[in-house]
Amino acid sequence: MQPIVNGIKKQYRACLKMERVNLNSKTRWHELIGPIGSPEFVLLDLSNQIIHRWIGLTEKEEFTQVMNSVCGS
Repeated sequence: MQPIVNGIKKQYRACLKMERVNLNSKTRWHELIGPIGSPEFVLLDLSNQIIHRWIGLTEKEEFTQVMNSVCGS
């Protein structure tokens, strides 16, 4: 997943901020998104509301389809 995540991070850096959250760490992010699996990816809006959630192995196209609509690409 790391190569896909790195590519997405680079492709969408102008409109999205990416942050890695450890599933086992009790942080404010853990409280906010309530992770339920690994790997898991959550897209939040500016008010920290969940826009989309991906769980498990995910293809790049699954990410880009949603992120293109958010970033206007």
